[in-house]
Amino acid sequence: MPIAVEVDLKEILGQINQKLDHIQRDVTDIKLELTEVKGDVKRLDEKIDSDVKRLEDKIDGLEKRLDEKIDGVEKRLEEKIDGVEKRLEGKIDGVEERLEGKIDSLGKRLENQEFINRGILVALIVAILGGLAKLFGLVGNPS
Repeated sequence: MPIAVEVDLKEILGQINQKLDHIQRDVTDIKLELTEVKGDVKRLDEKIDSDVKRLEDKIDGLEKRLDEKIDGVEKRLEEKIDGVEKRLEGKIDGVEERLEGKIDSLGKRLENQEFINRGILVALIVAILGGLAKLFGLVGNPS
């Protein structure tokens, strides 16, 4: 019986060695594939980094162009606003001069009206005082 056990143990040991060899090959294959995957990941990282760099450069270029366009539009708007402002100032000055002339003539009319009103008021007061004096007999009849 001891011989049968040895044969069985040798067969089992052989099978175990075969399985270990097979596992060893699988592990080696996995290591190779892992190395390939790491290389692929590294290449993808480099490609992504270069793409990101290109995108950042494009964005910077677009930003500069947009800033230049905005500056140009801003400058044109300022020039137009200045032109409109000058025209409005000219029109305001013209209206102001016309109004000053009209205000001066109205002032003269008011002065004349005040003079006339004072004269009428003085005449009215004199007439009322004369009427009161006559009423109370302060002024005698010439007859």
